[in-house]
Amino acid sequence: MLSLALTDALLCGVAAWLASRPQFSIGYRMAFGLLALPALLGFLRFSGLYPLEGWHQLFSALGASAALPLLAVCVLAPDSAVARRRQFTLIFLGAAMLLGLLISGLGKLRIYDQAAGLVSMALMLWALFKAKDGRRALGPVLMVLGSLLFVAKMSVPPWLVPGDLLHLGMAAGLLLLAPMGQAAEPVSAEGGGARSGG
Repeated sequence: MLSLALTDALLCGVAAWLASRPQFSIGYRMAFGLLALPALLGFLRFSGLYPLEGWHQLFSALGASAALPLLAVCVLAPDSAVARRRQFTLIFLGAAMLLGLLISGLGKLRIYDQAAGLVSMALMLWALFKAKDGRRALGPVLMVLGSLLFVAKMSVPPWLVPGDLLHLGMAAGLLLLAPMGQAAEPVSAEGGGARSGG
């Protein structure tokens, strides 16, 4: 469907742009990059250019079960090794992706990745609300809202279907969630970069 292709393209563009920002820590950038991938596959699928339904579903599940939990770690513990050191980020992502594949893929419990995503968004909202960071707290609010509208199969005929509302909520939510005013210190390839004070 054209609308799904367009909103997936928007989500892919937003997530890829955020992943390219050097001021963000490696954890944020990897999480944003992993969220851009299913959106790209969704664009290819729904536009008919290169339909890869299985791959789109797989990476959508990995985004919910690994990328969103990584984002939650970055929000809750921005100075943690998982958020700032490449090897720990990769270990976390690898473990989360493996767990998601075992439970959602082999175990056929698709509710796991959905639950992992919603819990991650709820934790981000709680942490940002507690920190009184209103702008960034609105991000997970929009992400949760888009997810709930998708589950409820809400649409805006004739322009938007439920998947569009999910894509738009995620795109707007990621933009608001990104720590635009916070610079991350450079991290070496081995993850041994100097730690900054903020």
